[in-house]
Amino acid sequence: MENKASAKTFFIFAIVALIVITLTWILVINNRTTGSVVSNNEPIKIGIIGHFTGEYASYVAPMKNAVELAVKEINDKGGINGRELTLIVEDDAMDSTKAATGMSKLVNVDNVDYIMSVQGSGATSVITPIANDNKRILMITLGSAPGLTTDKDYVFRSCPSDIYQASKIVDYLNNNLKPKKIAGIYRNDAYGIGIKNIVENGASADVVASELYTLSDSDFRTQLTKIKQANPDVLIIAGAKNDYPLMIKQIRELGISATILTSETFYDQEILDDIGIKDSEGIYTLFQEDPTDYLNFKANYIKQFGEEPSVYSMYAYDGAISLIKAIESSGDNVEGVKKSLSGLSFNGASGAVGFDSEGDRTGVKYAVYKVIDGEFVKVE
Repeated sequence: MENKASAKTFFIFAIVALIVITLTWILVINNRTTGSVVSNNEPIKIGIIGHFTGEYASYVAPMKNAVELAVKEINDKGGINGRELTLIVEDDAMDSTKAATGMSKLVNVDNVDYIMSVQGSGATSVITPIANDNKRILMITLGSAPGLTTDKDYVFRSCPSDIYQASKIVDYLNNNLKPKKIAGIYRNDAYGIGIKNIVENGASADVVASELYTLSDSDFRTQLTKIKQANPDVLIIAGAKNDYPLMIKQIRELGISATILTSETFYDQEILDDIGIKDSEGIYTLFQEDPTDYLNFKANYIKQFGEEPSVYSMYAYDGAISLIKAIESSGDNVEGVKKSLSGLSFNGASGAVGFDSEGDRTGVKYAVYKVIDGEFVKVE
């Protein structure tokens, strides 16, 4: 009789446990699909994947620092609804295959819903389909090639698209420099080719030479010799940071007399220091027009890390702040965050931050700078 009672009690407890487990899973599924929030104390995971080793590391590593600063600031205030943020970092070492592998790990192993890309356009283009197909929010903070966010509902970008800077190059060529002949040397990747296409389609001057190079190239004389023979009035360069010193040196050695106009990747005082005052004099470049730091980001970064941020760190910081604000306003669920980001507007480290219908950063204007006595001086 006692054994029967025990069995009956066990059976009742088993049924109750099954009901509890079933209801819990229903709540979890409901949270993922409808946006209702389940209260818990688990950390909110944010993935960050980028070029933390390799040629880009010198300005990508500070971008990771900027994300860490944003996370620290919110955690110091108690997190989001009592939940701390935690970062899961993947290094792609500037390799597209590793980028895909790292992204898949963040999605399928770490089960991260919010991921930040601190990568060039090539690697970024590999991971955007993975994010979108798996309905994970991806915030691009460095890759600037046109089209990275197109037709991808879950992909946003806190740095400006190259459409902005390439359009400014075209405008300055046509209305200020007014060359009859132009030539270009561009990185053979999504970044360089994106700028090349916009510039060559929009410039009123004749394109007399158009050369490509790869990041593995250690000499540019072949391409530059062809450009010298074409004798352009203006030479457009869309390169990588570490390529400029050698490229400019070889341009000077070959006696190419064309006015040089570069993309924004040249806007870095370290590059000028490497090139030297004599060889860098008179080079034109672009960068975002007088970005206003509304959040005292630079001062807070220096206080935290003891050094100045890289020029792109502000975009990583604003990307992180965008995600944080969206999670705060909508709860920890992907659909709610996606909707919040679409309507988000705030003053950040890089000026006014917002996103258009394609998820691209809005409100960005570019200025033209000229190197005078070893410094960037705004000329328009």
